[in-house]
Amino acid sequence: MKRRTWWTLAGSIALLAFAASATGLPNQFTYDDVYVIQQDARVHTLAHWWRLFADSYWSKHWGGDGYRPLTIIGFAVQWVAGHGSPLVFHVVNVALYLAVCVAVFWVMSGVLPSAPAWIAAALFAVHPVHVESVGNVVGQSELTVALLLTLAMGLYIYGRAQGPLSVGRQFAIAAMYGAAMLFKEHGITLVALVVLAEMTVVRDPRPLWTRLKEMRPFVLGLVAVAMAYLWARSVVLTGRFAGFAPYMPFQGLNLSTGNRILTAIGISPQWGRLFLWPARLTPEYSPPWIRIAQGFGIWELPGLLLMIGVIGLFFATIRKAPAVSFGLGWVIVALSPVSNIVLPAGFLIAERTLFFPSVGAMIFVGALIPYAYEWLAARRMQLAGAAAVLTLLILGGWRSAERQKVWHDDDVLFKHAVVDSPDSYRAHFMLGAWFFRNHRMRDGEREYGRAMHLFPFDPYMAFSFGEAYRGWNICKPAINLYRWAITIDSSIAYARPQLAVCLLVQKEYQKAKEAALDALRHGGPIEDMHAVVVSADSGLAALAAQSPGHDRPASP
Repeated sequence: MKRRTWWTLAGSIALLAFAASATGLPNQFTYDDVYVIQQDARVHTLAHWWRLFADSYWSKHWGGDGYRPLTIIGFAVQWVAGHGSPLVFHVVNVALYLAVCVAVFWVMSGVLPSAPAWIAAALFAVHPVHVESVGNVVGQSELTVALLLTLAMGLYIYGRAQGPLSVGRQFAIAAMYGAAMLFKEHGITLVALVVLAEMTVVRDPRPLWTRLKEMRPFVLGLVAVAMAYLWARSVVLTGRFAGFAPYMPFQGLNLSTGNRILTAIGISPQWGRLFLWPARLTPEYSPPWIRIAQGFGIWELPGLLLMIGVIGLFFATIRKAPAVSFGLGWVIVALSPVSNIVLPAGFLIAERTLFFPSVGAMIFVGALIPYAYEWLAARRMQLAGAAAVLTLLILGGWRSAERQKVWHDDDVLFKHAVVDSPDSYRAHFMLGAWFFRNHRMRDGEREYGRAMHLFPFDPYMAFSFGEAYRGWNICKPAINLYRWAITIDSSIAYARPQLAVCLLVQKEYQKAKEAALDALRHGGPIEDMHAVVVSADSGLAALAAQSPGHDRPASP
Protein backbone atom coordinates (compact mmCIF):
# COMPACT_ATOMS: atom_id res chain seq x y z
CA MET A 1 0.00 0.00 0.00
CA LYS A 2 1.28 3.46 -0.90
CA ARG A 3 2.14 5.72 2.03
CA ARG A 4 -0.32 8.41 0.94
CA THR A 5 -3.14 5.85 0.67
CA TRP A 6 -2.27 4.44 4.08
CA TRP A 7 -2.37 7.88 5.72
CA THR A 8 -5.71 8.60 4.05
CA LEU A 9 -7.12 5.40 5.51
CA ALA A 10 -5.53 6.20 8.88
CA GLY A 11 -7.22 9.61 8.77
CA SER A 12 -10.59 7.93 8.26
CA ILE A 13 -9.91 5.75 11.31
CA ALA A 14 -9.11 8.87 13.34
CA LEU A 15 -12.35 10.52 12.17
CA LEU A 16 -14.38 7.49 13.24
CA ALA A 17 -12.64 7.52 16.63
CA PHE A 18 -13.36 11.25 17.03
CA ALA A 19 -17.05 10.78 16.16
CA ALA A 20 -17.30 8.00 18.76
CA SER A 21 -15.54 9.92 21.54
CA ALA A 22 -15.99 13.69 21.08
CA THR A 23 -19.31 13.71 22.95
CA GLY A 24 -17.26 13.03 26.10
CA LEU A 25 -15.41 16.36 25.90
CA PRO A 26 -17.96 18.20 28.14
CA ASN A 27 -17.67 15.49 30.83
CA GLN A 28 -16.74 16.51 34.36
CA PHE A 29 -14.57 14.64 36.87
CA THR A 30 -16.44 11.41 37.52
CA TYR A 31 -16.12 8.40 39.85
CA ASP A 32 -12.41 7.72 40.57
CA ASP A 33 -11.49 11.05 38.96
CA VAL A 34 -12.86 12.76 42.06
CA TYR A 35 -10.46 10.97 44.42
CA VAL A 36 -7.42 10.59 42.16
CA ILE A 37 -7.48 14.07 40.63
CA GLN A 38 -9.99 16.50 42.06
CA GLN A 39 -9.37 15.76 45.76
CA ASP A 40 -5.67 14.81 45.64
CA ALA A 41 -3.48 17.83 46.40
CA ARG A 42 -0.44 16.10 44.87
CA VAL A 43 -2.00 16.58 41.43
CA HIS A 44 -2.63 20.30 41.88
CA THR A 45 0.98 21.46 41.61
CA LEU A 46 4.17 20.68 39.74
CA ALA A 47 6.35 21.74 42.66
CA HIS A 48 8.67 18.87 43.59
CA TRP A 49 7.11 16.73 40.84
CA TRP A 50 10.03 14.29 41.01
CA ARG A 51 8.86 13.19 44.46
CA LEU A 52 5.92 11.47 42.80
CA PHE A 53 8.33 8.72 41.71
CA ALA A 54 8.51 7.79 45.40
CA ASP A 55 4.77 7.81 46.02
CA SER A 56 1.81 5.52 45.35
CA TYR A 57 -0.86 6.13 42.73
CA TRP A 58 -3.73 6.21 45.22
CA SER A 59 -3.12 8.55 48.13
CA LYS A 60 -2.47 7.02 51.53
CA HIS A 61 -5.97 8.11 52.59
CA TRP A 62 -7.43 5.73 49.99
CA GLY A 63 -5.15 2.79 50.67
CA GLY A 64 -1.92 3.80 48.91
CA ASP A 65 -2.27 1.21 46.13
CA GLY A 66 -0.56 1.21 42.74
CA TYR A 67 2.64 2.69 41.38
CA ARG A 68 2.00 4.95 38.36
CA PRO A 69 4.19 8.03 38.75
CA LEU A 70 4.04 9.11 35.11
CA THR A 71 0.25 9.01 35.21
CA ILE A 72 0.16 11.24 38.30
CA ILE A 73 2.73 13.63 36.80
CA GLY A 74 0.66 13.78 33.61
CA PHE A 75 -2.43 14.66 35.63
CA ALA A 76 -0.47 17.39 37.44
CA VAL A 77 0.68 18.91 34.13
CA GLN A 78 -2.90 18.98 32.84
CA TRP A 79 -4.25 20.40 36.12
CA VAL A 80 -1.74 23.23 36.10
CA ALA A 81 -2.19 23.91 32.37
CA GLY A 82 -5.97 24.11 32.63
CA HIS A 83 -6.23 25.51 36.18
CA GLY A 84 -8.15 22.40 37.21
CA SER A 85 -10.59 22.40 34.27
CA PRO A 86 -11.76 18.89 33.35
CA LEU A 87 -11.93 19.94 29.69
CA VAL A 88 -8.13 19.79 29.36
CA PHE A 89 -8.09 16.22 30.66
CA HIS A 90 -10.86 15.12 28.31
CA VAL A 91 -9.16 16.75 25.30
CA VAL A 92 -6.03 14.76 26.16
CA ASN A 93 -8.08 11.56 26.47
CA VAL A 94 -9.71 12.03 23.07
CA ALA A 95 -6.37 12.89 21.45
CA LEU A 96 -4.80 9.79 22.96
CA TYR A 97 -7.70 7.69 21.72
CA LEU A 98 -7.24 8.91 18.16
CA ALA A 99 -3.51 8.16 18.39
CA VAL A 100 -4.15 4.65 19.72
CA CYS A 101 -6.62 3.90 16.92
CA VAL A 102 -4.11 4.98 14.26
CA ALA A 103 -1.36 2.93 15.97
CA VAL A 104 -3.69 -0.09 16.03
CA PHE A 105 -4.29 0.34 12.29
CA TRP A 106 -0.51 0.47 11.80
CA VAL A 107 0.02 -2.82 13.63
CA MET A 108 -2.93 -4.47 11.88
CA SER A 109 -1.53 -3.37 8.50
CA GLY A 110 1.59 -5.33 9.36
CA VAL A 111 -0.21 -8.61 10.03
CA LEU A 112 -3.39 -8.44 7.89
CA PRO A 113 -4.29 -7.59 4.28
CA SER A 114 -5.23 -3.94 3.73
CA ALA A 115 -9.03 -4.23 3.65
CA PRO A 116 -9.36 -6.49 6.72
CA ALA A 117 -6.86 -4.28 8.57
CA TRP A 118 -8.96 -1.18 7.90
CA ILE A 119 -12.23 -2.89 8.85
CA ALA A 120 -10.78 -4.27 12.08
CA ALA A 121 -9.23 -0.91 13.00
CA ALA A 122 -12.48 0.89 12.17
CA LEU A 123 -14.41 -1.49 14.43
CA PHE A 124 -11.83 -0.82 17.13
CA ALA A 125 -12.30 2.94 16.71
CA VAL A 126 -16.07 2.79 17.34
CA HIS A 127 -16.01 -0.03 19.92
CA PRO A 128 -18.41 0.83 22.76
CA VAL A 129 -16.37 -1.02 25.40
CA HIS A 130 -13.77 1.76 25.06
CA VAL A 131 -16.09 4.45 26.39
CA GLU A 132 -15.05 4.10 30.02
CA SER A 133 -11.36 4.48 29.16
CA VAL A 134 -12.02 7.62 27.11
CA GLY A 135 -14.92 9.23 28.95
CA ASN A 136 -13.48 8.79 32.45
CA VAL A 137 -10.27 10.77 33.01
CA VAL A 138 -8.48 8.03 34.99
CA GLY A 139 -8.78 5.87 31.88
CA GLN A 140 -5.91 7.97 30.57
CA SER A 141 -3.46 5.41 31.94
CA GLU A 142 -5.16 2.70 29.86
CA LEU A 143 -4.93 4.84 26.75
CA THR A 144 -1.28 5.74 27.29
CA VAL A 145 -0.17 2.18 27.99
CA ALA A 146 -2.08 0.93 24.95
CA LEU A 147 -0.43 3.58 22.77
CA LEU A 148 3.09 2.79 23.99
CA LEU A 149 2.73 -0.99 23.79
CA THR A 150 1.01 -0.91 20.39
CA LEU A 151 3.75 1.32 18.98
CA ALA A 152 6.38 -0.98 20.51
CA MET A 153 4.72 -4.01 18.89
CA GLY A 154 4.60 -2.17 15.56
CA LEU A 155 8.31 -1.42 15.81
CA TYR A 156 8.98 -5.07 16.56
CA ILE A 157 6.78 -6.55 13.83
CA TYR A 158 7.94 -4.19 11.07
CA GLY A 159 11.55 -4.43 12.25
CA ARG A 160 11.51 -8.23 12.17
CA ALA A 161 9.98 -8.13 8.69
CA GLN A 162 13.30 -6.59 7.58
CA GLY A 163 15.44 -9.18 9.39
CA PRO A 164 17.11 -9.11 12.82
CA LEU A 165 15.92 -6.26 15.03
CA SER A 166 18.20 -3.23 14.87
CA VAL A 167 19.84 -1.90 18.04
CA GLY A 168 17.95 1.38 17.67
CA ARG A 169 14.60 -0.40 17.58
CA GLN A 170 15.57 -2.52 20.58
CA PHE A 171 16.35 0.57 22.64
CA ALA A 172 13.18 2.34 21.48
CA ILE A 173 11.05 -0.67 22.45
CA ALA A 174 12.78 -0.93 25.83
CA ALA A 175 12.20 2.79 26.49
CA MET A 176 8.51 2.48 25.62
CA TYR A 177 8.29 -0.60 27.82
CA GLY A 178 9.71 1.18 30.86
CA ALA A 179 7.48 4.21 30.32
CA ALA A 180 4.37 2.04 29.88
CA MET A 181 4.88 0.34 33.25
CA LEU A 182 5.33 3.72 34.92
CA PHE A 183 1.94 4.72 33.52
CA LYS A 184 0.22 1.51 34.64
CA GLU A 185 1.24 -1.95 35.82
CA HIS A 186 -0.17 -4.01 32.96
CA GLY A 187 2.49 -2.56 30.66
CA ILE A 188 4.62 -5.44 31.94
CA THR A 189 2.92 -7.75 29.41
CA LEU A 190 5.03 -6.50 26.49
CA VAL A 191 7.67 -9.24 26.88
CA ALA A 192 5.03 -11.93 26.41
CA LEU A 193 3.56 -10.10 23.40
CA VAL A 194 6.97 -9.93 21.73
CA VAL A 195 7.46 -13.68 22.14
CA LEU A 196 3.88 -14.22 20.94
CA ALA A 197 4.56 -12.23 17.76
CA GLU A 198 7.70 -14.26 17.11
CA MET A 199 5.67 -17.47 17.49
CA THR A 200 2.91 -16.36 15.12
CA VAL A 201 3.08 -13.43 12.70
CA VAL A 202 6.83 -12.90 12.27
CA ARG A 203 7.80 -14.44 8.94
CA ASP A 204 11.12 -16.17 9.47
CA PRO A 205 11.78 -19.64 8.01
CA ARG A 206 14.25 -20.56 10.75
CA PRO A 207 13.11 -22.83 13.61
CA LEU A 208 11.43 -20.98 16.46
CA TRP A 209 13.98 -22.21 19.00
CA THR A 210 16.83 -20.77 16.92
CA ARG A 211 15.09 -17.41 16.72
CA LEU A 212 14.32 -17.37 20.44
CA LYS A 213 17.97 -18.03 21.22
CA GLU A 214 18.91 -15.12 18.98
CA MET A 215 16.36 -12.94 20.78
CA ARG A 216 17.73 -13.83 24.22
CA PRO A 217 19.80 -10.66 24.81
CA PHE A 218 16.89 -8.43 23.77
CA VAL A 219 14.35 -10.33 25.87
CA LEU A 220 16.69 -10.37 28.86
CA GLY A 221 17.08 -6.62 28.46
CA LEU A 222 13.29 -6.23 28.61
CA VAL A 223 13.17 -8.51 31.65
CA ALA A 224 15.82 -6.32 33.31
CA VAL A 225 13.62 -3.25 32.67
CA ALA A 226 10.65 -5.08 34.20
CA MET A 227 12.69 -6.15 37.23
CA ALA A 228 13.84 -2.56 37.77
CA TYR A 229 10.23 -1.43 37.70
CA LEU A 230 9.14 -4.15 40.13
CA TRP A 231 12.00 -3.25 42.47
CA ALA A 232 11.00 0.42 42.46
CA ARG A 233 7.37 -0.54 43.00
CA SER A 234 8.23 -2.80 45.93
CA VAL A 235 10.30 -0.04 47.56
CA VAL A 236 7.50 2.52 47.25
CA LEU A 237 4.73 0.11 48.22
CA THR A 238 6.76 -1.50 51.04
CA GLY A 239 7.35 -4.94 49.64
CA ARG A 240 4.38 -5.42 47.30
CA PHE A 241 5.72 -6.48 43.92
CA ALA A 242 2.37 -6.78 42.17
CA GLY A 243 -1.36 -6.74 42.56
CA PHE A 244 -3.85 -4.50 44.32
CA ALA A 245 -5.96 -5.07 47.39
CA PRO A 246 -8.29 -7.94 46.40
CA TYR A 247 -11.89 -7.26 45.42
CA MET A 248 -13.62 -6.48 48.71
CA PRO A 249 -16.28 -9.24 48.52
CA PHE A 250 -13.45 -11.74 48.08
CA GLN A 251 -12.28 -10.72 51.54
CA GLY A 252 -15.78 -10.79 52.97
CA LEU A 253 -16.36 -14.33 51.71
CA ASN A 254 -12.82 -15.36 52.68
CA LEU A 255 -12.40 -16.62 49.14
CA SER A 256 -9.63 -19.11 48.43
CA THR A 257 -7.28 -18.75 45.49
CA GLY A 258 -9.07 -21.63 43.79
CA ASN A 259 -12.48 -20.00 44.10
CA ARG A 260 -11.07 -16.69 42.91
CA ILE A 261 -9.82 -18.43 39.75
CA LEU A 262 -13.13 -20.27 39.33
CA THR A 263 -14.91 -16.94 39.60
CA ALA A 264 -12.74 -15.59 36.77
CA ILE A 265 -13.47 -18.68 34.68
CA GLY A 266 -17.19 -18.17 35.21
CA ILE A 267 -16.86 -14.53 34.13
CA SER A 268 -15.05 -15.28 30.85
CA PRO A 269 -18.23 -15.39 28.69
CA GLN A 270 -18.82 -11.78 29.77
CA TRP A 271 -15.39 -10.86 28.37
CA GLY A 272 -16.30 -12.51 25.08
CA ARG A 273 -19.63 -10.68 24.98
CA LEU A 274 -18.01 -7.31 25.69
CA PHE A 275 -15.40 -7.83 22.99
CA LEU A 276 -17.81 -9.02 20.29
CA TRP A 277 -21.26 -7.63 21.16
CA PRO A 278 -21.07 -4.91 23.84
CA ALA A 279 -24.76 -4.00 23.79
CA ARG A 280 -25.03 -3.93 27.60
CA LEU A 281 -22.49 -1.74 29.36
CA THR A 282 -22.26 -0.74 33.00
CA PRO A 283 -19.70 0.75 35.38
CA GLU A 284 -20.53 -1.96 37.94
CA TYR A 285 -20.11 -5.71 37.45
CA SER A 286 -20.83 -7.23 40.83
CA PRO A 287 -22.84 -9.92 42.63
CA PRO A 288 -25.43 -11.27 42.49
CA TRP A 289 -25.48 -10.54 38.73
CA ILE A 290 -21.88 -11.76 38.54
CA ARG A 291 -21.59 -14.96 40.52
CA ILE A 292 -18.71 -15.49 42.95
CA ALA A 293 -17.75 -19.16 42.85
CA GLN A 294 -17.96 -21.36 45.90
CA GLY A 295 -16.46 -24.44 44.35
CA PHE A 296 -16.82 -25.64 40.76
CA GLY A 297 -20.40 -25.84 39.54
CA ILE A 298 -22.55 -25.63 36.44
CA TRP A 299 -22.21 -21.83 36.41
CA GLU A 300 -18.49 -22.14 35.69
CA LEU A 301 -18.90 -24.76 32.93
CA PRO A 302 -19.60 -22.38 29.99
CA GLY A 303 -16.58 -20.27 30.92
CA LEU A 304 -14.37 -23.33 31.22
CA LEU A 305 -15.49 -24.61 27.81
CA LEU A 306 -14.91 -21.17 26.29
CA MET A 307 -11.39 -20.94 27.72
CA ILE A 308 -10.53 -24.45 26.52
CA GLY A 309 -11.90 -23.57 23.07
CA VAL A 310 -9.90 -20.33 22.85
CA ILE A 311 -6.66 -22.01 23.93
CA GLY A 312 -7.30 -24.91 21.55
CA LEU A 313 -7.98 -22.53 18.65
CA PHE A 314 -4.81 -20.60 19.49
CA PHE A 315 -2.62 -23.68 19.10
CA ALA A 316 -4.58 -25.03 16.12
CA THR A 317 -4.07 -21.85 14.08
CA ILE A 318 -0.43 -20.99 14.83
CA ARG A 319 0.75 -22.42 11.50
CA LYS A 320 -2.33 -22.25 9.26
CA ALA A 321 -3.73 -18.86 10.34
CA PRO A 322 -1.07 -17.12 12.43
CA ALA A 323 -2.94 -13.79 12.60
CA VAL A 324 -5.89 -15.58 14.23
CA SER A 325 -3.52 -17.10 16.77
CA PHE A 326 -1.81 -13.74 17.30
CA GLY A 327 -5.11 -12.01 18.04
CA LEU A 328 -6.23 -14.69 20.49
CA GLY A 329 -2.83 -14.73 22.18
CA TRP A 330 -2.90 -10.93 22.52
CA VAL A 331 -6.26 -11.18 24.31
CA ILE A 332 -4.97 -13.88 26.66
CA VAL A 333 -1.76 -12.04 27.52
CA ALA A 334 -3.39 -8.62 27.92
CA LEU A 335 -6.21 -9.99 30.08
CA SER A 336 -3.95 -11.96 32.40
CA PRO A 337 -3.03 -9.11 34.82
CA VAL A 338 -6.66 -8.00 35.29
CA SER A 339 -8.45 -11.35 35.14
CA ASN A 340 -8.16 -12.42 38.82
CA ILE A 341 -6.47 -15.59 37.56
CA VAL A 342 -2.79 -14.71 37.85
CA LEU A 343 -3.17 -12.11 40.62
CA PRO A 344 -6.10 -10.78 42.64
CA ALA A 345 -7.59 -7.60 41.21
CA GLY A 346 -9.70 -4.94 42.88
CA PHE A 347 -12.76 -5.74 40.69
CA LEU A 348 -14.48 -8.57 38.86
CA ILE A 349 -14.83 -6.78 35.51
CA ALA A 350 -13.91 -3.19 34.70
CA GLU A 351 -14.58 -2.10 31.13
CA ARG A 352 -11.57 0.22 31.09
CA THR A 353 -9.25 -2.77 31.63
CA LEU A 354 -10.58 -4.38 28.44
CA PHE A 355 -9.25 -1.55 26.28
CA PHE A 356 -5.83 -3.04 25.53
CA PRO A 357 -7.07 -6.67 25.26
CA SER A 358 -9.64 -5.47 22.71
CA VAL A 359 -6.77 -4.75 20.30
CA GLY A 360 -6.20 -8.49 20.14
CA ALA A 361 -9.92 -9.18 19.84
CA MET A 362 -10.14 -6.93 16.79
CA ILE A 363 -7.00 -8.48 15.26
CA PHE A 364 -8.78 -11.82 15.67
CA VAL A 365 -11.89 -10.42 13.95
CA GLY A 366 -9.76 -8.93 11.16
CA ALA A 367 -7.99 -12.25 10.63
CA LEU A 368 -11.36 -13.95 10.08
CA ILE A 369 -12.56 -11.41 7.51
CA PRO A 370 -10.79 -13.03 4.48
CA TYR A 371 -12.45 -16.36 5.32
CA ALA A 372 -15.82 -14.63 5.71
CA TYR A 373 -15.32 -12.84 2.37
CA GLU A 374 -14.58 -16.13 0.58
CA TRP A 375 -17.75 -17.63 2.05
CA LEU A 376 -19.81 -14.61 1.00
CA ALA A 377 -18.22 -14.46 -2.47
CA ALA A 378 -19.07 -18.11 -3.08
CA ARG A 379 -22.71 -17.18 -2.46
CA ARG A 380 -22.51 -13.80 -4.23
CA MET A 381 -23.34 -12.03 -0.99
CA GLN A 382 -20.46 -9.52 -0.89
CA LEU A 383 -22.89 -6.60 -0.83
CA ALA A 384 -24.61 -8.05 2.22
CA GLY A 385 -21.23 -8.36 3.93
CA ALA A 386 -20.36 -4.74 3.15
CA ALA A 387 -23.77 -3.64 4.46
CA ALA A 388 -23.20 -5.61 7.65
CA VAL A 389 -19.83 -3.90 8.22
CA LEU A 390 -21.32 -0.47 7.56
CA THR A 391 -24.20 -1.23 9.96
CA LEU A 392 -21.79 -2.32 12.69
CA LEU A 393 -19.73 0.86 12.26
CA ILE A 394 -22.82 3.06 12.46
CA LEU A 395 -24.24 1.20 15.46
CA GLY A 396 -20.88 1.13 17.24
CA GLY A 397 -20.23 4.82 16.66
CA TRP A 398 -23.74 5.80 17.77
CA ARG A 399 -23.62 3.59 20.86
CA SER A 400 -20.19 4.94 21.85
CA ALA A 401 -21.15 8.58 21.30
CA GLU A 402 -24.32 8.18 23.39
CA ARG A 403 -22.56 6.20 26.09
CA GLN A 404 -19.94 8.93 26.53
CA LYS A 405 -22.69 11.15 27.93
CA VAL A 406 -23.38 8.67 30.75
CA TRP A 407 -19.95 9.53 32.15
CA HIS A 408 -20.76 13.25 32.30
CA ASP A 409 -20.82 13.46 36.10
CA ASP A 410 -21.47 11.32 39.17
CA ASP A 411 -25.15 12.17 39.34
CA VAL A 412 -25.77 10.96 35.78
CA LEU A 413 -23.42 7.97 36.08
CA PHE A 414 -24.67 6.53 39.37
CA LYS A 415 -28.35 6.95 38.46
CA HIS A 416 -27.68 5.29 35.11
CA ALA A 417 -25.75 2.44 36.75
CA VAL A 418 -28.81 1.10 38.59
CA VAL A 419 -30.61 1.07 35.24
CA ASP A 420 -27.70 -0.63 33.48
CA SER A 421 -27.30 -3.30 36.16
CA PRO A 422 -30.19 -3.33 38.64
CA ASP A 423 -29.02 -6.69 39.96
CA SER A 424 -25.48 -5.49 40.80
CA TYR A 425 -25.18 -4.53 44.45
CA ARG A 426 -22.38 -2.01 43.84
CA ALA A 427 -24.58 0.06 41.51
CA HIS A 428 -27.00 0.64 44.40
CA PHE A 429 -24.14 1.03 46.89
CA MET A 430 -22.51 3.81 44.87
CA LEU A 431 -25.83 5.58 44.25
CA GLY A 432 -26.66 5.36 47.96
CA ALA A 433 -23.31 6.89 48.90
CA TRP A 434 -23.89 9.66 46.32
CA PHE A 435 -27.32 10.44 47.79
CA PHE A 436 -25.91 10.66 51.32
CA ARG A 437 -23.13 13.00 50.16
CA ASN A 438 -25.74 15.21 48.56
CA HIS A 439 -27.98 15.41 51.65
CA ARG A 440 -30.65 12.98 50.45
CA MET A 441 -30.62 10.60 53.38
CA ARG A 442 -33.91 8.80 52.67
CA ASP A 443 -32.92 8.06 49.08
CA GLY A 444 -29.48 6.99 50.32
CA GLU A 445 -31.00 4.62 52.89
CA ARG A 446 -33.16 3.06 50.18
CA GLU A 447 -30.24 2.40 47.83
CA TYR A 448 -27.91 1.17 50.58
CA GLY A 449 -30.68 -1.10 51.82
CA ARG A 450 -31.17 -2.51 48.33
CA ALA A 451 -27.43 -3.11 48.02
CA MET A 452 -27.27 -4.85 51.42
CA HIS A 453 -30.23 -7.04 50.42
CA LEU A 454 -28.59 -8.04 47.14
CA PHE A 455 -25.20 -8.84 48.64
CA PRO A 456 -24.57 -8.38 52.38
CA PHE A 457 -20.97 -9.66 52.29
CA ASP A 458 -18.98 -6.54 51.39
CA PRO A 459 -17.39 -5.29 54.61
CA TYR A 460 -16.48 -1.94 53.11
CA MET A 461 -20.09 -1.33 52.04
CA ALA A 462 -21.31 -1.96 55.59
CA PHE A 463 -18.60 0.37 56.91
CA SER A 464 -19.48 3.01 54.30
CA PHE A 465 -23.17 2.80 55.24
CA GLY A 466 -22.20 3.29 58.89
CA GLU A 467 -20.03 6.27 57.96
CA ALA A 468 -22.91 7.78 56.00
CA TYR A 469 -25.08 7.64 59.12
CA ARG A 470 -22.30 8.98 61.32
CA GLY A 471 -21.92 11.91 58.91
CA TRP A 472 -25.49 12.80 59.85
CA ASN A 473 -24.67 12.37 63.57
CA ILE A 474 -26.85 9.25 63.70
CA CYS A 475 -24.84 6.65 65.56
CA LYS A 476 -27.37 4.03 66.63
CA PRO A 477 -27.74 2.29 63.21
CA ALA A 478 -24.07 2.94 62.46
CA ILE A 479 -23.02 0.77 65.42
CA ASN A 480 -24.72 -2.31 63.97
CA LEU A 481 -23.19 -1.65 60.54
CA TYR A 482 -19.67 -1.31 61.96
CA ARG A 483 -20.15 -4.55 63.87
CA TRP A 484 -21.41 -6.29 60.74
CA ALA A 485 -18.38 -5.08 58.77
CA ILE A 486 -16.07 -6.52 61.45
CA THR A 487 -18.04 -9.78 61.48
CA ILE A 488 -17.66 -10.16 57.73
CA ASP A 489 -13.94 -9.35 57.76
CA SER A 490 -12.15 -9.23 61.10
CA SER A 491 -9.14 -7.54 59.46
CA ILE A 492 -11.11 -4.40 58.55
CA ALA A 493 -9.22 -2.25 61.03
CA TYR A 494 -10.79 1.10 60.17
CA ALA A 495 -14.29 0.04 61.39
CA ARG A 496 -13.15 -0.54 64.97
CA PRO A 497 -12.21 3.07 65.88
CA GLN A 498 -15.49 4.35 64.44
CA LEU A 499 -17.40 1.75 66.41
CA ALA A 500 -15.74 2.93 69.61
CA VAL A 501 -16.57 6.56 68.86
CA CYS A 502 -20.23 5.81 68.12
CA LEU A 503 -20.60 3.70 71.27
CA LEU A 504 -19.21 6.62 73.24
CA VAL A 505 -21.71 9.01 71.58
CA GLN A 506 -24.50 6.59 72.56
CA LYS A 507 -23.16 6.67 76.15
CA GLU A 508 -22.46 2.94 76.13
CA TYR A 509 -19.29 3.66 78.05
CA GLN A 510 -18.13 0.16 78.94
CA LYS A 511 -18.67 -1.11 75.38
CA ALA A 512 -16.96 2.00 74.01
CA LYS A 513 -13.92 1.36 76.20
CA GLU A 514 -13.76 -2.29 75.14
CA ALA A 515 -14.12 -1.33 71.46
CA ALA A 516 -11.36 1.30 71.78
CA LEU A 517 -8.98 -1.21 73.37
CA ASP A 518 -9.86 -3.72 70.62
CA ALA A 519 -9.14 -1.04 67.99
CA LEU A 520 -5.75 -0.40 69.58
CA ARG A 521 -4.92 -4.11 69.41
CA HIS A 522 -5.66 -3.97 65.67
CA GLY A 523 -3.50 -0.92 65.01
CA GLY A 524 -6.09 1.83 65.53
CA PRO A 525 -5.06 5.47 66.11
CA ILE A 526 -3.48 5.63 69.57
CA GLU A 527 -4.34 9.21 70.48
CA ASP A 528 -7.95 9.00 69.33
CA MET A 529 -8.59 5.69 71.07
CA HIS A 530 -6.86 6.92 74.23
CA ALA A 531 -9.27 9.86 74.23
CA VAL A 532 -12.21 7.44 73.89
CA VAL A 533 -10.95 5.34 76.83
CA VAL A 534 -10.51 8.45 79.00
CA SER A 535 -13.97 9.74 78.09
CA ALA A 536 -15.51 6.32 78.68
CA ASP A 537 -13.86 6.09 82.13
CA SER A 538 -15.16 9.56 82.96
CA GLY A 539 -18.62 8.53 81.86
CA LEU A 540 -18.52 5.36 83.92
CA ALA A 541 -17.35 7.35 86.95
CA ALA A 542 -20.19 9.83 86.45
CA LEU A 543 -22.72 7.03 86.22
CA ALA A 544 -21.32 5.43 89.35
CA ALA A 545 -21.59 8.77 91.17
CA GLN A 546 -25.24 9.06 90.16
CA SER A 547 -26.15 5.50 91.13
CA PRO A 548 -28.29 4.95 94.29
CA GLY A 549 -26.25 4.40 97.46
CA HIS A 550 -23.11 5.99 96.07
CA ASP A 551 -22.75 8.20 99.20
CA ARG A 552 -23.46 5.40 101.68
CA PRO A 553 -20.58 4.50 103.97
CA ALA A 554 -18.88 1.26 103.12
CA SER A 555 -20.03 -1.82 105.06
CA PRO A 556 -17.72 -2.88 107.92
